[in-house]
Amino acid sequence: MKKIAGILAFVCLVLTSTALFGQNMQNTKHYRSHFVYMTTGGFNSGVGTLHYGNSKMQNKIPMFSVNQMIGYQFNPYVSLGVELGLDVWKHTAFIPVAANLTVEFMDRVATPLWYMNAGYAFKWYVSSKPEKMTHVIHGAKPGLHLNTGIGAKVQIKEKLHLFIAADYKVQHTTLQYSVVNPGDLYDYSSITTNRTDKKFYHFIGLRIGFMYW
Repeated sequence: MKKIAGILAFVCLVLTSTALFGQNMQNTKHYRSHFVYMTTGGFNSGVGTLHYGNSKMQNKIPMFSVNQMIGYQFNPYVSLGVELGLDVWKHTAFIPVAANLTVEFMDRVATPLWYMNAGYAFKWYVSSKPEKMTHVIHGAKPGLHLNTGIGAKVQIKEKLHLFIAADYKVQHTTLQYSVVNPGDLYDYSSITTNRTDKKFYHFIGLRIGFMYW
């Protein structure tokens, strides 16, 4: 709850500051539709509880990400594009490919915005050995990917903007674990797994980068 409260407080501060700044600085450019590019990096932390078999654990997985988007800005408020990224977990990584929708709320030098990416995350690598403490393997398979967020875009130069947002991600993948039967002579749960559960992994965090054209 403290993580969520911190993120919400950050978003409220950014949006309030952006709205005030945007009201005082008119964007006097004659608008023309154009291609736009956005390069971002982010950090997210897992939230929620993961249930598997007769066990459960808190999702505390850290995730670092980098993303590159190419899109088309149709007007001052709406752009559509395609985003390619890399999400690195503690013992695995995904390559998400997604369609992007970005909506800006004001035609100003600074504006609040909302975005959403939806697509599929391919596997880059995964550890074949369970984690030492939990004896599970997180994120072993590719799956559907979605992330969305709300934040702000602030003009630095004519064709360069700073982008910052609170980000929410969900990844559909698998959690692999072991079940030790009473008749088993050895416990192999520290070196292998024998069960798979499909899961939605949830994350919240911060995303920052640049939009340019």
